Amino acid sequence: MTLKAQQGDSLSSGKLTLYAFDDADHPVGCVELYNYDPINRRAAVGIVVSNEYRHRGNGSTMIQTLTDFCRQNTSLHQLYADIAATNTPSLHIFQKAGYAHCATLRDWVIRSDRFIDTHRYQLILE
Repeated sequence: MTLKAQQGDSLSSGKLTLYAFDDADHPVGCVELYNYDPINRRAAVGIVVSNEYRHRGNGSTMIQTLTDFCRQNTSLHQLYADIAATNTPSLHIFQKAGYAHCATLRDWVIRSDRFIDTHRYQLILE
């Protein structure tokens, strides 16, 4: 799997979207670093996997590739993700990648006219 940014994009703008491609160069989805905080050296992580590529390990590969990229190419100290409590596949992907649950944000997002919790997961890179 390869992650590619748009030409000229960089984390210094506050967010960086990396598009994921499989070995045949088909688009699989994207991962994004956002809420970049250069002083505290952290960024939030978001992930989207195209429907036809879900449940095949692509999300895990994308997160691992992003983590490796951050360790080698940035000065980030930590990554974090806010995940809806009902998003079991995403929770599993981040847990598998070594992210640790560090907080629960009660009634944080609304889905289908009701509030649900969000879990914050954190990964220390150093």
